Amino acid sequence: MSGLLLTGGKIYTGKGGFEQAVYIEDGVIKKVGSDSEVTAFAPDDAEKVDLSGRLALPGFNDSHMHLLNVGYNMSQLDLSGTKNIDEAVCAIKSYIDDKQIPEGSWVMCYGWNDDNWEDKRHIDRYDLDKASEKHPVIALRICCHVASLNSAALEKIGIGKGSPQPESGAFKVDEGGEPTGVMQEMFGAIFEKLPEPSVEEIKEMIVAAAQAAAEAGLTQVQSDDMTTLPGKNFKAVIQAFKELCEEDRLPIRVYEQCSLSGDETFDEFKALGYRTGMSFGNFTFGPRKLFADGSLGARTAWLKEDYSDDPGNRGIGIYKTAEDLAHDVKKAHKEGMAVAIHCIGDAAAEQAVTAIEAARAEYPDVSTRDGIVHAQILNEDIMERMKKGGIIAYIQPVFIEYDLHVAESRVGKERMKTSYNWKTLRDMGIKTPFGTDCPVETFNPMPNIYTAVTRKDYDGFPEGGWYPEEGLTVEESVEDYTKTSAFACNAESHRGMIAEGFDADITVLEENLFEAEPAHIKDIKAAMTIVGGKIRFSRI
Repeated sequence: MSGLLLTGGKIYTGKGGFEQAVYIEDGVIKKVGSDSEVTAFAPDDAEKVDLSGRLALPGFNDSHMHLLNVGYNMSQLDLSGTKNIDEAVCAIKSYIDDKQIPEGSWVMCYGWNDDNWEDKRHIDRYDLDKASEKHPVIALRICCHVASLNSAALEKIGIGKGSPQPESGAFKVDEGGEPTGVMQEMFGAIFEKLPEPSVEEIKEMIVAAAQAAAEAGLTQVQSDDMTTLPGKNFKAVIQAFKELCEEDRLPIRVYEQCSLSGDETFDEFKALGYRTGMSFGNFTFGPRKLFADGSLGARTAWLKEDYSDDPGNRGIGIYKTAEDLAHDVKKAHKEGMAVAIHCIGDAAAEQAVTAIEAARAEYPDVSTRDGIVHAQILNEDIMERMKKGGIIAYIQPVFIEYDLHVAESRVGKERMKTSYNWKTLRDMGIKTPFGTDCPVETFNPMPNIYTAVTRKDYDGFPEGGWYPEEGLTVEESVEDYTKTSAFACNAESHRGMIAEGFDADITVLEENLFEAEPAHIKDIKAAMTIVGGKIRFSRI
């Protein structure tokens, strides 16, 4: 059989244009046009799919998420649906009993959110001890920047009364100096004590997450995976991706945002011959991923001024100085590698922009597409410098579903004028590829587009939208999820559009996104996902 012929559809070609059919061969789009034109062009033995009027878009490309983390979480207890701490504790106890987890074995939970709990506080060691005193229990907050441990877990990682605070991150103590079990930006220290998964186990995690992503309509993800698992063995993660590509078991494209902190890790990566742009089938190495601060929900995002609802707290800066961060950026630039720096607070973003500027001044002949991941709390100066430097803003519109309820209380009305301002950034000419930061939020593209367009939570609050002047159109959202995301991974010349000569990465939806009521956008389902000309998911 030769090629794939899609007919009877509403094929989106960009800027409001539509055709009916597309013919694909050898993973590339060969013809786009009317049913009669494309059918006449395609060979008789082409595989034929009648889209029956469904909308076909360029494949959705999530510009920042954690694919392996999604797979890892599938083997853990999800606490995101709990309403209070008691309910979470009961869920953990039931989980231990149902799974018959042996005493002494780690119990992993994730997804709790104190802002959604009736208690409005972090779960701590004393709460978790009620779930079990015989299992080390760890419960990771939804933002992944705060972890709570029970007494057994604290003992496992060697933290007790009188233990010194780490150089990076912090743990809470009570009035008597006893650790409460609440750890901020310290997940790395915990991971060192957890069992390291095998390459085969990693492969199964990736496949499970990637197939779920394909079923949501994603054809590509730009993913931070290298230090996701206990052991932080980036070589095992790379080996897992490589083997999956060789076995043709990776159903979507993965552009790796390489989390390589510290000289030793980066130098080892470089010595192994890896570099930006190198591919193993559907897996490609992308920028170096760095972290400059924490999260707004956990009040660890690094701000230039105090939190409005927590005087004296400005969050946590991972790097002490811009020079320290510039050192890591320069290491990347020297190798022709861009950086993608996690920055939620304005102090972190300012430090990141300064570091990127310093690295570019030292290596002026190196062209890199550097970016700030999240770019939530900004100011006029930072935005102008981003515009001037062509610095990408990797944004997650879906964040406002939760953040609209807490952001203004965290940072105040004045800072809100330059926060979550996707429309302003876009109009300035700053590239704003859409991502989700999954598993912090769902990787389903539809809620992300819904929040970008409506500026509301899933219940339709607030009426009229939250800072509605920063809302985007459906067309702008689709472009940022496809063409702009392709730009972020240096692929805009051959990906991100349904056009002749482009890679055949296509997402087919059950309903027409452009004609749907805004409130319904979040509920639209993917009908088919095509990656490199191969149907990776279909309900047609």
